[in-house]
Amino acid sequence: MSWVRLYIVVEGQSEREFVDLLLKPHLAHRAIDVRPRVVQTNRKLNKRGGLLNFAVLRRDLECLMREDHSPEVRFTTMIDLYGLPASFPGRDDAARQALRADRVTTLEAALQAALGDSRFSPYIQVHEFEALLYCDLVTLHQRIDGAKAALLALTKEVEGMAPEDINDGATTAPSKRLIKHVPSYEKLKVRVGAHAAAAIGLPTLRAKCPHFDDWVTGLERLGAEPSAW
Repeated sequence: MSWVRLYIVVEGQSEREFVDLLLKPHLAHRAIDVRPRVVQTNRKLNKRGGLLNFAVLRRDLECLMREDHSPEVRFTTMIDLYGLPASFPGRDDAARQALRADRVTTLEAALQAALGDSRFSPYIQVHEFEALLYCDLVTLHQRIDGAKAALLALTKEVEGMAPEDINDGATTAPSKRLIKHVPSYEKLKVRVGAHAAAAIGLPTLRAKCPHFDDWVTGLERLGAEPSAW
């Protein structure tokens, strides 16, 4: 079986660590070589991380696509719906959609159309990386000293809400709620976030986050049928 080479352009270091810890070994069993890459925000200074505007993401993706023309290569993204720059394609159409699922699929379709490459299939995380941690917040209090009571309060605050339904308000987005209850998370995000998600495990993340599950399912198919995209 020939291997598929899969580039995943991610928004930050936490997402890169997550891809390395969970997706890379999982997809390796399906002959998919996962290569995460943090979006480059300043080429002159070689700075990476944070999606400041759409042009930054587009430039990074187009450079990757020009560099690797092999028939077995594919490209995807892992970027947050929360804080998506105003310059992102499809924003106006998405804003007219009443349902969150329709908004994100509209944005993904617009991003795919903007790049115009059949090897590319985008993924936008609803509403941000931290949503995955709400699948089991216990994994966080095991990694942040003194956070148990605060995280129990946060668990009660979002009771009855699916992780992907925790909204994208300036104070109510997944990361904002976490920082409100556990201020130290802001500095610990890269060190503990991906490892907490890894402890939760892919089966639970996929069961509780259907949009995430759809993405992973699509990636898995590449191992059997690279032309699926």
